[in-house]
Amino acid sequence: MVSRHPVVRKMALENLVAVQMPMARPLSCPCCESEQVAPSFNKKQVEYYTCRSCRFTFIFPWPDDGALKNLYDDYGHRYYSVEGLKDFLLSPKHYSREMGLLLRSTRVGSLLDVGCSVGGFVRAARGLGYAAEGIDISPSSVSVGQRAGLEIQAGDFLCAGFPAKFDVITMWATLEHLAEPNRYVKRARECLRSGGVLLASVPNFSGITQRLIGTKDRYVGIDHLNYWTAHGFASYLDRFGFEVLETVTYGFNPVTLMRDWIDGNKNVECEQMALEQKKSASAKDTWLAHAHRFTEKLLNLGLLGDCVAVAARLPD
Repeated sequence: MVSRHPVVRKMALENLVAVQMPMARPLSCPCCESEQVAPSFNKKQVEYYTCRSCRFTFIFPWPDDGALKNLYDDYGHRYYSVEGLKDFLLSPKHYSREMGLLLRSTRVGSLLDVGCSVGGFVRAARGLGYAAEGIDISPSSVSVGQRAGLEIQAGDFLCAGFPAKFDVITMWATLEHLAEPNRYVKRARECLRSGGVLLASVPNFSGITQRLIGTKDRYVGIDHLNYWTAHGFASYLDRFGFEVLETVTYGFNPVTLMRDWIDGNKNVECEQMALEQKKSASAKDTWLAHAHRFTEKLLNLGLLGDCVAVAARLPD
């Protein structure tokens, strides 16, 4: 799946409207801060805008932070209650593509995973020798990993204090959830050592699923506030002074695509999404996994995977 937080993809319509609260600041692009923005489309009474300057798409008004945090925690309890799913999310095989990018672009050292969910990536990185820890805003997610003995904490990355800077910071499927992503990228820069590497991924708004079914995609929803294209995401990190080392796309689920194409206007409850992910996990040990990886490699030739990940280095 594209995100480690697939639990708030579809809310009841009344909740979609309830969590939206206008911000005091003017309507502007959260990415480049330009006020040259225009309405793009509407989905389930939520307005989406596109920036004319950087072609970034985003939701406005932004959801209220407190209400959205509570929804994450509530849906997290429901999602992780699905039998057997926690074991998969804590398994290193769930992060094989992220681990590949980590090994290609970094050296073993200290690592902080921002938006760590249950801590599966922290566990995988520690298995490779990294001194890895994590932080996530959802206590229900963090508690799962803490019970498994992982060094992760519940809190806000912007406010948390750390005793030393990190060699690597990862933000897998995190920035799309944030009303002010620029603040988090700047904070990551502050927390990295000179020469440190930021690894980040977001859903790819120029991916194959978007091209085929557009707004019927279940990952176009209220908790995904920000939508980058593959090239746009690399350019975004470059503007913060990072040197982009690699851009890669991955992720494609034809079964989910067909379901969204047929029933794209229906809500998908988190329990159903958890069961679908569990079924996808079982297929990873079959011949289908080889065919899937081959398809992903072909899609990546045109940066068409449904998720885009970038490795970006902070100059010395």
